[in-house]
Order: sequence, then C-alpha cells, then structure tokens
Amino acid sequence: MDTEKRKASSRWKRQTEDWEEREELRGRDPDAYEGRHKKEKRKKKRLSPLWSRLIKIFLILLAAFLGLFLWLNRENLHPETVVDWLQEKIVGMDVGDGYPTPIVGSTVAEGNFASSNGDLVAVSDTHLTVMNSSAKELMSRQHSFTTPALKLAGTRMLVYNLGGKGYQVESYTKTLVKKTGEETIFGGGISSEGTYALLTEAEGYFGKLTVYTPENEERFRYRFSSAYPTAVAVDGTSGTAFVTGVSSKDGALLSSLYLLDMNSTESQKPLGEYEDTLFLDAYLCPDGTAVAVGDTRTVVLPSGGSPQVYEYGSRQLASYDVGDDVTALCLLPYDTASSGELILLGHDGAVRKTISVGSPMESVSISGNTVVVLGGGALSGYSISDGSPVGQADAGSDSVAVALRDETTAYILGVSEIRMVTLSQ
Repeated sequence: MDTEKRKASSRWKRQTEDWEEREELRGRDPDAYEGRHKKEKRKKKRLSPLWSRLIKIFLILLAAFLGLFLWLNRENLHPETVVDWLQEKIVGMDVGDGYPTPIVGSTVAEGNFASSNGDLVAVSDTHLTVMNSSAKELMSRQHSFTTPALKLAGTRMLVYNLGGKGYQVESYTKTLVKKTGEETIFGGGISSEGTYALLTEAEGYFGKLTVYTPENEERFRYRFSSAYPTAVAVDGTSGTAFVTGVSSKDGALLSSLYLLDMNSTESQKPLGEYEDTLFLDAYLCPDGTAVAVGDTRTVVLPSGGSPQVYEYGSRQLASYDVGDDVTALCLLPYDTASSGELILLGHDGAVRKTISVGSPMESVSISGNTVVVLGGGALSGYSISDGSPVGQADAGSDSVAVALRDETTAYILGVSEIRMVTLSQ
C-alpha cells in the first residue's frame, strides 16, 4: 500500500510541476506557451508516415476502380435500367445445368438469337428466354406472335409481331409493355436506356414512325409520304431516329435513308436514295455512326459526315453483324456458295480488312476484337485488327446461327438445342 501511495504521489507531483511550468510560461510569454501547446497537439494527432501513405494509395485505387467500373458499364447505368442491370448481375451468378440445353419452344430464327452482356437472348415461336453462361434461366416470358422479331439493347428487349399488331417491351425484372395496337407493324427498334420505336401503317401515308419514352409515353411521331418504312434504330439520349424506307421509281426498286431529329416537328428530307437496293436493317452505334445494311450495298453514315457506300458487285450477302466500331459482311459469289469473303467496314465506310473464307458462311458475330464465321458445322475466328486467325471450334452439323459471348466463347443455335463452344488454335 505504501508503494501505491508513493506512485500516486509521484504522478501528482509531476502533473503539478508541469501545470506550474505552463502557468509560469503563460505569464512570461503567452506566444511561447501557445506555440508549445500547438506542438503538443500536433504530436498527438500526427499519423505515422506509413499509415498515411497506405490510406492515400487505398483512396487512389478505390477512385480508379470506381471510375473504370462506371466507364465499362456506362451503357447499363441509365436510371431507368440500373435495377435491371443489377438483377442481371446478381441472378446471373447462379449456376445452371450447363450447355447444351433444349430450346424453350420449337424453333428460333437466326435474327432472334443474340448475346448481350455475356448472356444468351433467344426468341422462339413461343417464348423470350434469357440464360447465362451456365444455362441458368434468368427469365422466360411467353408471347403469342406468329412471326416474332427481336430488337435488343443492353437489358431492354422489344419483341413484336412482324406483319401483325402485337408487341411487348421486356426487362430482366418484368414485362414493361404488352399491347396490341391498331396498325400493322413493319419494324421496331429499342435503345439501351429504354426508348423504343415502332414502324406501322398509317392511313393516307406510306407509314409512320412512333417513338415512346421508357415510361411508355409518346415522344415523337413522323409520317412518311414517299416511302414505306422498313427498319429503324433509335437513340433516346441524342434524340435521333435512323429509318430506312422503300418505294419504286420507273419500275425499279428505290430505297431511302432518313436521319430524323426527334426535337423537330418539320418534314425532313431523306439523306439519300439508292436504286435496286432493299435495306434489311438499321443501326445507330455508340459513337453516333449510322449503318444501313442492304441486299446489294451497305451505307455507313459517320457522325457529322456524308454517307459512304460499299457495293457488293457480283457477290450476294449471306450474313452480317454490326459492332460498336465495325460492320462485318459475309459475301458469296453468285455461282457458288462454297467460299467467299468476310468484309470488315470501319465507321468511316472504308474497308478495314478483307478475309478469304474457304467454308460456307451462314452466320457471323462480333465481340471486342474478334469476329467469327459459322459455316458447314465449323466456327472460324479472326482478329478484327489484323485479320489473322484466332481459333476454331466444332459447332455441330445442325448449327444455324452463332452469337459471341466474348472474344473466345460463343453460343451456337442448333435445330433443337443451344450449345456453347470455345475457340482453340
């Protein structure tokens, strides 16, 4: 006990002496006191140099990661679609039974077979189905269309009855719109933020374009007085609609292109007219480039530039695909279907690469720097940058269409099932 008393007395003495010293210093020189007081506070608050560096490095890495994440997923992070995208990522982590897997329904047309964000999207004669890379069914919804057509952008899907009057807009989470209109549908399009468009017949006109907001409110309407509209691509963010149309002149087929400003109510003239061409599809790429693929030529409209035309000449179009910065055309000579050329067009309209393909070309798909061609039950992959072969795979003798999941794996549509294959050297 005496020892404890002595320790306590000693501590009290030191505290008292320190207090007296401070008071004496305060009385003699207030500035000196304040300076000493601040130094003592800084000593208490100062972190070790190592911890300070580690915190700074962590914050820098966190900011870089978040920036990269947001940039890579910028197409999916619209306010209207972020919930669907998150659900797709979370549900998509579940594991299915793997491929091959049966088609949900009886048949799937080549144009209704696609890949988005690594998932498979297919519209059969009865259902719209989305599956992940392990064949886990992420969603499956029924339709009643006799001639279903699919338009896909990110997590938003438009399915309509071509030549009929019904359509529905789907997300991963729910059916957003399901409706039977009053006019026959010629075509449709949808953008990643949810804006969608329909081409329909119109009394007193060749047809009309109606654009709807993600909330299903009419945003824009345009009636065509000189051509039947056949295909449309729409961008709700820029307020642009790209439409192809067809008519006749002096007994010959005449196709036209329209780049419509949805903020204008005035009549707008076609960008160009092309004889002996039927445009099959229209695209608006992320950089603003518009692409119209036809049966005898493809027209590329660079953002802010003039239309650039690529003629097929004596070759016929077998298949095509349009990526973010390149268009792939499979062209075959009319006298044989055993071999042909894969043409890669840049967004300036110029031929980037010409690749000779020895096998038939039945379907083509683009992902990143890889383009693959399906033909004769085999899959051949090529580098978009230099045209060199990057791998092959056995697709199966009943293969109908291909959709790249990424640069090395692909979904294959068979007659009654869906498979997944990997390119190998």
